Amino acid sequence: MILGTEAFARRVSEGLKGDRREQSGARALVTPLTWEQILRAVETVKGEKWDAFRDRRGDWGRDAALWVGRHLGRMHLRRLAELAGGLDYTSAGAAVSRFGRRLCHDLLVGQAVRRIRVELSNVET
Repeated sequence: MILGTEAFARRVSEGLKGDRREQSGARALVTPLTWEQILRAVETVKGEKWDAFRDRRGDWGRDAALWVGRHLGRMHLRRLAELAGGLDYTSAGAAVSRFGRRLCHDLLVGQAVRRIRVELSNVET
């Protein structure tokens, strides 16, 4: 817990070091991303609105949003599936796994995810 103004707390938490994976206190200092922030970042990088590419076969946009939600937003698959338009959570999990494999092999998708990360780093929390 950090006492003070929000700006002060943000400055202090940025300077703290810790293993977020192993220390729950370090994880608690990270403000989780919202689905709206993730969608805005993906839409900006793709140059299209979510509704235009969400159900398009072969389009990487939906799977990117799910992957970012899972890995950067720490969201549960069931919640991601609901947010993505009522998918089954196993379908959302398969999409996240498939996209992770695609990241390893597709240079353009890797560049897109880097740009999504930049967009998300500019988000006001």
